[in-house]
Amino acid sequence: HKAGVFLSDSLTRTIFQILEAPDAVVGHVEYPCDSNNPYTCWNMEAFNSSVKSAERLKSGRKKLLVAGFVRDPLEMVASAYCYHHDGQEMSNQLFPVKEIMQMGLEKGTELTAETLLPLAEWMASVFEHPDEDTLRLELDDLTKSSAGFDSGVQRLLDHFFGTGTDLISKNDRFLITETAKLADENRNPQATQAFNGSTSQIVEHGSDPVCKEVAHSI
Repeated sequence: HKAGVFLSDSLTRTIFQILEAPDAVVGHVEYPCDSNNPYTCWNMEAFNSSVKSAERLKSGRKKLLVAGFVRDPLEMVASAYCYHHDGQEMSNQLFPVKEIMQMGLEKGTELTAETLLPLAEWMASVFEHPDEDTLRLELDDLTKSSAGFDSGVQRLLDHFFGTGTDLISKNDRFLITETAKLADENRNPQATQAFNGSTSQIVEHGSDPVCKEVAHSI
């Protein structure tokens, strides 16, 4: 749930920053989102197959490449329940956080699943039957081991830039690959931490592993 959002954001920002891509080049997604940035919209909950089709029409002759993470839905429910039951994001408007905090495992995971299902169906439509311009990455493959993480990063770079040096230099690919390792939880335990702009504090975006294991068994 949160892990995929933060990892996707981290890897994308790493690529843009090392390539020194200005906001005007990155572009703007003209669909509802929470971004206050006038140029770049990190569209996490609103992107689906319909939006993809609309963006493809707008792109004209330009190729539209899409990449994203998918995750075991039951694992997402367990993670989301434990995360919100712990009150880690009180300002979240997608989940009834205060209710979940007061619920036990059975009712809490049920409510979390009911809340998460329409969001998951909305977003998963892009990756259910991916075409050649859409890269589906399994989040578990990147989080289980550093080798899997590195392989996933290379697949992402190959998808966007190809395997040659026409679109990206060897040096930039190397810098992105090395910098991206900071987001690998197996190498860097602090990768589960993020800056909360609303509270100006460093917070955990991971869920308690014991809680997740029990919630997943419900």
